[in-house]
Amino acid sequence: MLDWLKFFPYANQTTRSHTEVRGPYFPNPKPRRWKLGDSLLRFKAPRSNPIFGFSSNGRSINRLSPGPRNILKAEWEPVYGGNSDAPPSEWLFHHFYSDEWLFVGPWFSGFQARLTGTGLLVTPDTRIKSSFSDKNLFHPKVFESAIANYLDHRYGYYRNGRKPRYRGPLNWRVLPISKSIQAVICDIHQIGNSSIDNPLLLRLVFFPVTPQTFIYITFSFGGTEIYNNKVCAEPMFKLCDSIINSFHLDVGAKTQAEWDKVKATCPDMSITDSFGELAWPLKKEKKSKNPKEVDITPASDPIVIEYDKSSSR
Repeated sequence: MLDWLKFFPYANQTTRSHTEVRGPYFPNPKPRRWKLGDSLLRFKAPRSNPIFGFSSNGRSINRLSPGPRNILKAEWEPVYGGNSDAPPSEWLFHHFYSDEWLFVGPWFSGFQARLTGTGLLVTPDTRIKSSFSDKNLFHPKVFESAIANYLDHRYGYYRNGRKPRYRGPLNWRVLPISKSIQAVICDIHQIGNSSIDNPLLLRLVFFPVTPQTFIYITFSFGGTEIYNNKVCAEPMFKLCDSIINSFHLDVGAKTQAEWDKVKATCPDMSITDSFGELAWPLKKEKKSKNPKEVDITPASDPIVIEYDKSSSR
């Protein structure tokens, strides 16, 4: 009866270790739409709201929405994914969406957890010789390879000493978001300096929208220890999964035609329902101590040797 007041997003203290945590304040899902070329992604997510309070007790939210714009044609902020130990990425990333949902403790005890959603538009980098430049992402094996390539580059080169900083992909599953195009959902565990028994979580969603473009969505559990803090983790899992399971792609005629072209040569368009954990950490490429010699001879006209055909035998 008094839940609206008990979990009102106002903080006059910062107290942790509660037996109950809730969020966001407006739990009813709101319809969202993303225009992707001639296709339309529909999903439902609740409104996000700040936590009010004095000094450092309050929490603001950062949001970016594509609105009615065509995500494939609008200009978005480029972002970089990877680290200095990784080779140059074969992909370009553009940030078009972000949202946050805050969770609070009872009776104005303040911020407890944060679920963050981020959407990126991903295309092969045409400035380099990408192995995916001439590949079609609607082909299931190409798409699976693209996901593995991205995960290796983004997470595989991080390490703590000789141990990896991340594990993945874990909990791989396929989500049919339309009658033709399927999405892949998987988890990345950040194990850091601790162990596999105490990870932080990233839940990832991938799906292709053109032969050369896919959408990549990240849900971050904001530093919540998913095994050791079930009070916060359980409502965050519930919200995250409800958003993902509401994804539905209305595939446009042109996009469907591109998918049908692949199906004509690949009758089995299903994505694998299991994917093994990648062998991380990957080794940093070492610079050669003996670099290749460079030809510095000035360019000149080629020498043409004419043979006396009459002397040939």
